[in-house]
Amino acid sequence: MMHNPAHPGELLRWWLADLNLSITNAAEHLGIGRVTLSRLLNCHAAVSADMDLRLSQALGTSQGYWLRLQTNRDAWLASQLAAKRKPITRFSGVTELLV
Repeated sequence: MMHNPAHPGELLRWWLADLNLSITNAAEHLGIGRVTLSRLLNCHAAVSADMDLRLSQALGTSQGYWLRLQTNRDAWLASQLAAKRKPITRFSGVTELLV
């Protein structure tokens, strides 16, 4: 069972701090606006495929790393919301699918 994974922005904030990069300098290096980066760092925006690619190129992480962090966070949040709502049953006539 997954436990409240960190938002990618939280991890990125620490990474940039370790590199002594300001939001302004990091945003400029990434080719994005300061507000865009600030929203990500403050967990008010999600990582997009474009941002994942920019971060992987700038930080040397594998492509998809930041998106996987975002997906883990989103899946955990969705499971928390699902636990509070009425369960959804399978459509009638739908059989098990192998994925």
